[in-house]
Amino acid sequence: MPTVPFARWRPDVANLNSAYASDVLNVLIAADDYIPFPKLAPFSNAVPGTVTGGFSARNSAGQIVIFVGTTTKLYKLNGTTLSWDDVSRPATTYASTVDERWRFEQFGDFVVAVNVNDNPQVFQIGVSTTFDNLAGSPPKARYVKSWGDFLALMNLNGNEKRVHWSGLNNITQWTPGVNSCDFQDFPDGGVVQGSSSATNPFVLLKRAIYAATFVPGSQSVFSFTKIHDKRGAAAPYSIASRGPLTIFADSGGLFQLNSDGSIAPVGFEKIDRTVFSRISGANLAGIYAEMDPFFNRYYLAVKYSSSASFDRLIIYDWGIGEFTQISNTVGILFPLASGTLGYTLEGLSAVSASLDALPFSLDSKVWQGGAPVMAAIDATNKLGFYSGDNAEATITTQEFGATDGSLTRITEAMPVIDTQSALLSLGARMRRSPDDVVVWTAEGAQSANTGIVRKRSRARYHSFRLRVPENVVWTHAQGVTHNGVPAGVR
Repeated sequence: MPTVPFARWRPDVANLNSAYASDVLNVLIAADDYIPFPKLAPFSNAVPGTVTGGFSARNSAGQIVIFVGTTTKLYKLNGTTLSWDDVSRPATTYASTVDERWRFEQFGDFVVAVNVNDNPQVFQIGVSTTFDNLAGSPPKARYVKSWGDFLALMNLNGNEKRVHWSGLNNITQWTPGVNSCDFQDFPDGGVVQGSSSATNPFVLLKRAIYAATFVPGSQSVFSFTKIHDKRGAAAPYSIASRGPLTIFADSGGLFQLNSDGSIAPVGFEKIDRTVFSRISGANLAGIYAEMDPFFNRYYLAVKYSSSASFDRLIIYDWGIGEFTQISNTVGILFPLASGTLGYTLEGLSAVSASLDALPFSLDSKVWQGGAPVMAAIDATNKLGFYSGDNAEATITTQEFGATDGSLTRITEAMPVIDTQSALLSLGARMRRSPDDVVVWTAEGAQSANTGIVRKRSRARYHSFRLRVPENVVWTHAQGVTHNGVPAGVR
């Protein structure tokens, strides 16, 4: 019997007799198939207040320190109680908003937090008990990044086209002309939207991209060369980097900025039209992205509605070059650094009454000093990790059939997946007119003996849709084998 593989998710492309599908949800892409997506497992107590930013840092002992910022306060996760300790500067109420988010960066043992309405804040890991104003009178800024031996503040309060970097290896030195501290104003290309984190970074403006080159011993310190005109980051919080790779959203699409300065339109003729047509103008600037700290995945959180939370994750695997989408309501995303969480038994008891009821197993890498994981603040304001049970998955095949009017009869199909808990629907249409819709059969369960799902259909075009309920254990879904045979012409 022939096997129809589960198709790649490319909703911008016609799916008749192609290798693509328009209906794929809550799975991750693999080399030749799909794999499960783990649900977000809530872990902490709720953060008090509206969260507008989050960050994890790793100290010299290898222990992870987790911070979040709200509209009024900065908090650090308490490993004993799994509650959130207020580590704001004493007697300070901050003025962050969901549009003017907290942004964090680690520089050595220091964590710096900025938003454009407040003085830059600093916390020394292992020393500080609260944040304090960063010394040296640095300007208020929307964005912060480490540029090798410098800390850069970007899109300043009062000058949105400026970047201002610290003294060499001194984040308390902000006087231009002293110890290589200086600033750069960009005459065109719009406001500064962010940068990559590197000794020689890329600076992304709204309508231009500049390459910055550190020139030791020179009066200018950094030289800036425009490498792209009329192409920039329309959505500042969509900019995410890992190593030499930066991905960002411009108006209408996703782009990959490579280490040599070249740009690849990674969403073109894949997901750009479908995804960005559903994002209103007001929501475009607010889309939010992070890089997976271990796998080759870029997570883009988008809003298709007026909800306060993001209602979709668009995940791009740049190693494979394909996308999937996740139905997931989150407030913010942030990568959890490699290291140990270091929680105590009291902390575990705050999460669960028993070890069996923990949100993830004790051998999960969440507890260990192994590979890092993605974290998020969920809709209930709790910190969670993408290490839970499998989410409910929906995967479809391409639509297949002869274009000469021939009919195919199908009576049996078998999902190629390593579980017998999957449910299969058979979609058919005669397509007598261009707007003829697909008619889906009711879902059918697999036979316990053979794994076959018995469904009858006689039509010109067919497709299969597989649904794997949540919490079902499975590892790979490849396609559907069926017994379709010619059934004449109508």
